[in-house]
Amino acid sequence: MLPIAPVFLRSKEILQQLSSLLDSERVAFGELNSEAIVSIAAEKSALLDEMNLLNERRVNLLIKFNIIDRKKPLEEDFKTWLLEQDSSMDETRQLMEECETLLTLCKTKNQSNARILTTLQKRNKHLFELLQGHNDKSKVYTSRGATRPISSKHTLGRA
Repeated sequence: MLPIAPVFLRSKEILQQLSSLLDSERVAFGELNSEAIVSIAAEKSALLDEMNLLNERRVNLLIKFNIIDRKKPLEEDFKTWLLEQDSSMDETRQLMEECETLLTLCKTKNQSNARILTTLQKRNKHLFELLQGHNDKSKVYTSRGATRPISSKHTLGRA
């Protein structure tokens, strides 16, 4: 019997933790809590590192049992093999489906958080430029074709 169910079980646990962290990250973005954001980023990184190790372990197990090709390991080969198995692999099939659902949910949450972060970065950049006395209308082209702001004598920092 293929001992892959524990790998999927741990993957499911990690994905649940990651989903919760992504929710916390969204709240931290809303509160502009930089300490929480940095802490959550470190936790996410640790979870993703463990997830990568689990994936390597899963692929190595599948190669060892000649379920996927060593030179070109494809996920579809494993899925096809799994569908052909009898009811003894029902638990593994169920865990795999739950992991795929959780992974899709995590990707959606992560993309949403990325859009929020991008918006926050643009807003902060605009506010910083305002403090420096720059705006979009007071930019000139350099000799290399880039733009740079024209400094102003009426900045908020000098007021």
